[in-house]
Amino acid sequence: MVGSACFAIGSLAGLAPGLFGQVSQSVAVLNAVFFMGSLFFTSAAYLQLLEAANAGRRAAQARGETAVKPFCWFGWQPGQIGWLSAAVQFAGTLLFNVNTADALLPSFNWLQEDLLIWTPDAVGCICFLVASWLAVLECCHGMAFWKIKGLPWWIVMINLLGSIGFGISGVFALVLPRATDVLDLQAVNVWTLAGALCFLAGAYLLIPEMTKQKQSANNSL
Repeated sequence: MVGSACFAIGSLAGLAPGLFGQVSQSVAVLNAVFFMGSLFFTSAAYLQLLEAANAGRRAAQARGETAVKPFCWFGWQPGQIGWLSAAVQFAGTLLFNVNTADALLPSFNWLQEDLLIWTPDAVGCICFLVASWLAVLECCHGMAFWKIKGLPWWIVMINLLGSIGFGISGVFALVLPRATDVLDLQAVNVWTLAGALCFLAGAYLLIPEMTKQKQSANNSL
């Protein structure tokens, strides 16, 4: 939620500079906000990967088994769609770390901006789209996508919309040869804001989902 809020604030400052005063005039400050947001994205993505890597271990413990696998910090489970989704998203957040950190460096020409800022951003957006789609497939167990009564369905679908928003933003962030700015800065900010708000909503919905899971576990006991 914190990472999403940082991306939302940074893009909103670009769209409505009057709301943020002098802060919106400082490119360095806004880029720093995006970089901080990317760090929170990465920490959350790693915790998600950690959870997916130890899903089998937790299930075995819940069944009361005595011989369980040791705790795993990363794992390698490409055959498990949940782990694969988390791993791809984690890779995407690392690319956002690179892209937002490079944006803090001054004096890039158009080619350097495309190679050091736009390229990791574009690949990171693709990773987010793939990860979100895999999460939808895991939640829906195939192609039965219409499960509006289930909270997990809303979470994965909202996150998918967020990934689409970030992906569209990445397209407009391309810098054309010998240009001094991105293709369409207004569109970049609009779609980044839309994606960030979706991720913020999806992250918030994890709280009631967690509460519901705990209540179910207590009732089963």
